[in-house]
Amino acid sequence: MKTPLVSVNIFAFNHESHIGQCIDTVLMQKTTFPFEILIHDDASTDGTAGVIREYVTRYPEIITPVYQTENQYSRGGRLLDRFLLPKSKGKYIAVCDGDDYWSNPFKLQKQVDFLETNPDYSICGGMFWVLDEVKAVITVKDWMAREMVKFPEGKTVSLDNYLLPYSFQYLTVCFRKDCFDVERLKQMKYNNRDDAYYAILLEHGKGFIFHDYFGVYRLHEGGVWTGKRYEQQQRAAADFLSSLNQCFGNKSKSIRKMYFITCIRLHFVELNKRKHALKYFMKMIRFACSGKIKDVFPFQVKFFIFMSLNYFYLLLIKKQDNDTLFASFR
Repeated sequence: MKTPLVSVNIFAFNHESHIGQCIDTVLMQKTTFPFEILIHDDASTDGTAGVIREYVTRYPEIITPVYQTENQYSRGGRLLDRFLLPKSKGKYIAVCDGDDYWSNPFKLQKQVDFLETNPDYSICGGMFWVLDEVKAVITVKDWMAREMVKFPEGKTVSLDNYLLPYSFQYLTVCFRKDCFDVERLKQMKYNNRDDAYYAILLEHGKGFIFHDYFGVYRLHEGGVWTGKRYEQQQRAAADFLSSLNQCFGNKSKSIRKMYFITCIRLHFVELNKRKHALKYFMKMIRFACSGKIKDVFPFQVKFFIFMSLNYFYLLLIKKQDNDTLFASFR
């Protein structure tokens, strides 16, 4: 096989029911260039590794597996740069989790054509559907659809604005391998999130979002993120965004805003558990009006008022459980 132009990195853990579809939708790509597939199985306890072995037997020149005997995600993550990126031969890297899948057979071709002709761009992505397996429905994120209507030719993003509104979905992106600064990633305390990858890539170039739908993000009870309760999600996000803000906050207003949003959400979770709620609420007001997050003071006040109105409305209709209480804030 010729040297691949693209290396597709797939990450699997207990995805026996889904990994085959994921691999098939990569194999269906119609390209004028060779590509390879690297699959990382993170010590799955179901039959995921067995499914991967079947595909390796059928496509030995295309698929390279990495089988772990101990789960690496639980030991700190950073699966991309530690295990698959060093083995990737391609100039470009595309990624997908083993429970998601691609829907467009021209995904890679379109992205590579764009990056080849636009050297000032380091990453590109596209739109995606969300498949809720519990409700058996497939939908589009409303915020993404509304945002992309404003950009009929596609949207260019930068480090300054890539988080608000959210720009990239992991399963849709393709990026330049030489723009992925591993040493920069190591500077972060919490560095196993895809938003950190995008920040690093956007330090080296612009990003682009196509109108094309490139894949399907699967919501199911076994998902690493969707399986967490609301409070767990917000605490994990706050830890990560604190680290992201320390490394990139001076270059990105969207990171500063997202950090503030997450802090306020956590404060409201705490407020719902406090005995002296009024005293804690006054502390929250001081935080929201402090201007601690650089140059986003008007945004802080506006978002705090929005959260407060929602909070007191939900209290009035007796929704006391945190997950129910804050569902409308997501």
